[in-house]
Amino acid sequence: MDLMSIRQHPSEHTRDYLDRFSIEANKCGDYREDMALLAVQRGLLEGPVQWAAMTEKFSDFAAFRERAEHLIRAEEHIAAIQGYRHNTFTAPYNRQSTSPRKPQPPSSPRDRQRSRSPRPRRRDAKPSRRNRGRRANSPEDNTPYYKMYHVTTEPQDRVYDRIKHNKEMRRAPPITRTEVFDRNSYCEYHGSSGHRTKDCLKLKDEIERLVRQTNILEHFLAKDDKGKRKMQHLHESGTNADDRRTEHPSNPRPQTTTSDRQQRISPPPVMFIEGKATDNPRRQQPFHVLQIEHRSESTQVISFGPHDYDGVQLPHDDAIVLMLRINGIRVKRILVDTGSSADVMYFDALKRMGLGKYPLQPMTTSLVGFTGDKLKPLGTIDLDVSFGDAPRTVVSSIRFIVVDAPSAYNVILGRTSLNSIGAVVSTPHLMIKFPTPQGVGIVRGEQQMAKECYRITMAPQIAHIERSRKHRQFVASLGELSTEPPKTSSTEAMEDTEPVVLRDGQVTQLGTLLPATDRHMVRECLIANKDIFANEDDTMPGINRAIAEHRIDTYEEARPVQQRKRKLGLERRKAVQDEVDRLLKAGAIREVEYPRWLANPVLVRKSNGKWRMCIDYTDLNRACPKKPFPLPSIDAMVDSTAGFKYLSFMDAYSGYNQIHMHPDDEEKTSFITEQGLFCYKVMPFGLKNAGAEYQQMVNKVFKAELGEIIEAYIDDMVVKSCTGEEHVQHLNMIFQRMREVGMRLNPKKSFFCLSSGKFLGYIVSERGIEVHPSKCRAIIDMEAPSTVKEVQELTGRIAALNRFIARSGEVCKPFFQTIKKAKKFELTSQCQEAFEQIKTYLSSPPIISRPTKGETLYLYVSASAVAVSAALIREEDGIQKPVYFVSKVLRDAEERYSTVEKGAFAVLVAARKLRPYFQAHPIKVLSDLPLRKALGNLDVSGRLLKWAVELSEFDISFLPKAAYKGQVLADFVVENTGRTEKRDQEALWHVYVDGAASERGSGLGVQIKGPKGEIFYYAIHITFPVTNNMVEYEALIAGLRLVEAVGATKVRVYMDSQLVVHQINGQYEVHDLTLAKYLEKAKEVLATFEEATIEHVPRGMNEIADALSKLAKGSDMNSDTPITIMEIPEACITATEPKVLPIRHE
Repeated sequence: MDLMSIRQHPSEHTRDYLDRFSIEANKCGDYREDMALLAVQRGLLEGPVQWAAMTEKFSDFAAFRERAEHLIRAEEHIAAIQGYRHNTFTAPYNRQSTSPRKPQPPSSPRDRQRSRSPRPRRRDAKPSRRNRGRRANSPEDNTPYYKMYHVTTEPQDRVYDRIKHNKEMRRAPPITRTEVFDRNSYCEYHGSSGHRTKDCLKLKDEIERLVRQTNILEHFLAKDDKGKRKMQHLHESGTNADDRRTEHPSNPRPQTTTSDRQQRISPPPVMFIEGKATDNPRRQQPFHVLQIEHRSESTQVISFGPHDYDGVQLPHDDAIVLMLRINGIRVKRILVDTGSSADVMYFDALKRMGLGKYPLQPMTTSLVGFTGDKLKPLGTIDLDVSFGDAPRTVVSSIRFIVVDAPSAYNVILGRTSLNSIGAVVSTPHLMIKFPTPQGVGIVRGEQQMAKECYRITMAPQIAHIERSRKHRQFVASLGELSTEPPKTSSTEAMEDTEPVVLRDGQVTQLGTLLPATDRHMVRECLIANKDIFANEDDTMPGINRAIAEHRIDTYEEARPVQQRKRKLGLERRKAVQDEVDRLLKAGAIREVEYPRWLANPVLVRKSNGKWRMCIDYTDLNRACPKKPFPLPSIDAMVDSTAGFKYLSFMDAYSGYNQIHMHPDDEEKTSFITEQGLFCYKVMPFGLKNAGAEYQQMVNKVFKAELGEIIEAYIDDMVVKSCTGEEHVQHLNMIFQRMREVGMRLNPKKSFFCLSSGKFLGYIVSERGIEVHPSKCRAIIDMEAPSTVKEVQELTGRIAALNRFIARSGEVCKPFFQTIKKAKKFELTSQCQEAFEQIKTYLSSPPIISRPTKGETLYLYVSASAVAVSAALIREEDGIQKPVYFVSKVLRDAEERYSTVEKGAFAVLVAARKLRPYFQAHPIKVLSDLPLRKALGNLDVSGRLLKWAVELSEFDISFLPKAAYKGQVLADFVVENTGRTEKRDQEALWHVYVDGAASERGSGLGVQIKGPKGEIFYYAIHITFPVTNNMVEYEALIAGLRLVEAVGATKVRVYMDSQLVVHQINGQYEVHDLTLAKYLEKAKEVLATFEEATIEHVPRGMNEIADALSKLAKGSDMNSDTPITIMEIPEACITATEPKVLPIRHE
């Protein structure tokens, strides 16, 4: 039964109505609490209980029942005290007048007796003797409940004998009124005299209910010749036209006009006094004042049918995510949450709407989630929200609670806003409907957006970002929100950690993702070596002077410089004083009297808000020669760290300060403060050669272990291992070497036994190398540059991520051209397009793989009119993984190179940039350009010959692209893009596909027609067994991938398989498991296009594709047109990557 159709009768007590509603709701099974509360709001008559249901918020229906019962008892108690019962809950107001009946005080005991109304009886109460045999004043009990009744094959009394002990049988209602009382008749259903069992109308109603709701009476029903159940029409006067009666016909609700309602006086407020102690916060207030107002009932019927499923992919469990207009701005990613009592807007969305500086109304209370977590709001703001499309539109002013927190959504609509417009939510249909003066309004949810929001919400925000092309279209729009990461150091844990207490006040961190046994061994190792970790209260021993001691050499002609003392603010002076006291206590500085070199302290604010004191050694550094000791290559070190399962990141305590200064050079580090003149006894930060000195010390200390079990870049170190046992052994070895030389670690900045972490700005793990999310967000969160300086900042940030960005030079070319025109800055459409393109790409950057020793690597080159690019790739288990991306913008004469020269130049640029990889690995260059012939011919131009000599030192071989699998559909390869960069991406491409399967073989035929008249023919041979339907799916997917490779974004596919077309369009269901996988794969490929449609055409209109498929399977076909013949070795639903092998051109 529909809960929305259960209404309170005018003469029905509210308690009885709620009992009836609860019984029907329980029959519905797993009903939604919010829908039940909405239904009871609409079903109640006007009164305090209805007002409470509309204005107060309840966690579930049981809480509402408790509140309603309290209001009913309060009214009955007040009526009892006043000496009469005010029948508010039976009929609170006369329907023909909204003003309440004002009971007059009775003038006499008889009047008081007459003024009292009888209390409504319970349904199971026994009938009173004084009412037996009397004629009823109302035909309540003799009115049929249904209009149509099923015809039974046996009399009613015999049917009752068969089912009277069934548990589905309801208890008989009491007999309070009868039309005719027959003392000689007996009703077994009621268990009393007055009428016969076979004439009992209540029993007839109960039997009809059982027929409609159960199947226990199936064999008692009479059927016609066609096997349909027979129905009987009872001609009862006054029955409703509906199948089930919602109001008694003798008491119809009067129809009132709008003018009548406007002339009525609103009823006065009713006050209820609650004196019962309760732990319910909603009922702790001693007084509740309720204003009873007339509420006009809408006559519009809101329902959902099969047509509402249009556009919804079934089955699904997606949330309702809408796009609405808020203050006239289109806002996406609006979540409909009927479980939320608040309407929430995230501050990032408010800023994108241009209201970030708008004053918010203060809010003192906190938002509480279902886990009990509290969030302090920034305030509230009232905004107009438009629901639906014209003319069926409703504009509602909603008070949003503004919070500053990360979320995949922009806005959350709760029950308050939905109830304000009377919205009815249907999750299966992904739709909300609401009444409007012009009819029922509709807002449909965006299912694809809901899926993306769900993936973003479920993805770990501090570990790895999920890679999916579908994410890219949602970045940098109003609908995309990003989380602000905490500022981190050079080493950082990228997963949850747990503390390890080494000693009092000394705690370090241990990872939680690796096995507990390994974590326990590492924990014991750390506790056993706790002396390696520095304590702030201890004096640092420092590195043994025999290992390292810093000297400051100056040029002979350099003259010492004594800087004048600079004035500092009160806060900075206090910070300098505290730092000097700390250094004196630690023995790191001493007082001096007549230093020749003197510098000033400089204070820099740290990420935690504290001050860091540095010394301005600009003059001293200018007088010192640069120490030539080299620092390690960051790329090589990161490559060496990736690929290991167990990682421990360590940070040296006050790194540089662990190396002693040579006594003769201590006074050169002098600085001036309010307390006096001091010089360093240890190597301070800021010296020109401090980094090289420390790196030289680290290389000497870990000479045997460096590169094998530990990587160290100055004071950042990482221990790497493949197993837990190895990791403990490696940590013990490193700790022993530190103990021997006197090195100490910072426990607060060290993390042990992790599976991934931040090292030198990258995320390293067993999977490979990833860009740190903060670097991506630094670009994604940028606004479009408006000055040359901002463009320079953008290009600098992009340059830091060049290793992860394919063809970065080609993308950034418009920015470089804008910088050249510095006098007249203008953000061109090309710049804006490139800016959005780079944002889209960085929303899901690739994972860089680490090559193994001696492994063969593959180089793909790309050349366009403005840039050359290359991608170094390795293959693992048949999957291609990127190692490095290289790109260079062409300048001047380079832009005039021929296509072959540009391809060779791309190889040369990659060899120069990636020399360590080219020296350590054989390289295979894959390209359709004749590079091997061009670089191997001695008669070529001078530059090609020069490049060939330079490349001869490497093990490079050249192969045609067609000789290697997967490259027809590769994302990176855009050979000779100068010919395609002016391609009309928005034009429509037409693809004709067909498949042919037989015992001799199977083949696919694909005909592609471009927007400018170009035509391509493909005949693809299949080497694995397929059915007729499978081969049609293979043809469709292969055709889509081929047209995707040429850069098409709008596609229309034609095929003569009616089954496949209707299955993809949702008109046919899929029962075969294999076809279901093909259907899922086809929809996945279709989703990569901006616009893609599939049409069914007769076989006569698909003759060319049919002929191509027959050619591919082995049939003869005469054609003068060039045809590309290919081969597919395995089914697309089982292949790990698209595999199409070009064979030859016919």
